[in-house]
Parts: sequence; structure tokens; C-alpha cells
Amino acid sequence: MENQPSKLIPALIGGGTMAILSTVPLINLGNCLCCMWLLIGGAMAVWFYRKNLPAGTVMTGGDGALIGLLAGVFGALFFTLLNTLFMAMGNAMPLDDIFDNIRQYQGDIDPEIEDFFNGIGEEGFLSPFFVVIQLIASLIIYSIFGLLGGIIGVAIFKKKASPQQIEDQNNSL
Repeated sequence: MENQPSKLIPALIGGGTMAILSTVPLINLGNCLCCMWLLIGGAMAVWFYRKNLPAGTVMTGGDGALIGLLAGVFGALFFTLLNTLFMAMGNAMPLDDIFDNIRQYQGDIDPEIEDFFNGIGEEGFLSPFFVVIQLIASLIIYSIFGLLGGIIGVAIFKKKASPQQIEDQNNSL
């Protein structure tokens, strides 16, 4: 498997696509359809990788899974960064809004719960605690769906191999 192009650049492109489409308001609602943007980002990374393959090279499902997984990791990192920046620019304080809604519809909040969230910091969801939690959750979700998108991308974009190429590949194993 010599002369293989880098998987890093296609994974960065796919991950960036995932993050941007998952962060932009209204467009991000596409993720309500089975994490559509994550799957598309993984498949897009495979498409860019396939474009750079030498003629006659067969792409396997393992290649697609690896590229999709890398795209998912980069997508989670980019998403966390973009989402944190958008929340900071918008001066978003969702915890205050959540507490206000609970007080309005339910009455009092258990003081222990309120003290816990107030103890996290004035930053609310911009506190390092919540950013790390968001990053961990994003890494898990983006990696899984990026991997699936990569496998789907191989099935869609795979170059057809000639019988001779298949035989040569089997003999090399």
C-alpha cells in the first residue's frame, strides 16, 4: 500500500464541514435527521481522499472508517471551538434562562441544585467545566457518526476494481 495520499487533509476538510454545518443556526437543525451533517462530513472526507488515490488503487471499508473517524475527531474539536466562540460573542448565559424558566413554570428550585450550578462559575456554559464536558460528548458522537459516514462514503464513492486488481490484492495478503 505504498504511494497512498495523506488521510489528514481530507479528514480536516470533512471535520471542518461537520463543525460549520453543525454550528450555524438553522442549518444545524439538519443534525436532527440522524446526525446528517456528521455523516455527510465523514462521506465528504472519503470523497476527497478518493480523488487523490492513484489510478487502480482500491479503497477499503477500513480506509473509509479511519478517514471518517479522523474527520469526526477534527469535527468535534472545531465544533467545540466554534460553539464556545459563538456563545461568548452572543454573551449567552443559558443557565440563567433555564433557571428563569423553571421558576416561572415550576416554582422554586432546590437550593442544592442552584448552589451547584452557581458554584461552577459566573461563566455558566462557558466555564471550563462545561466546555470540557461538551468536548468529550462531541468527541464520542462525532467520532461514531463520522466513522459511519466514512463507511457509507466508501460504499458510494469507491472506485471499481478490475478482476486483475482484486486478484493482485488478494495475492498480496
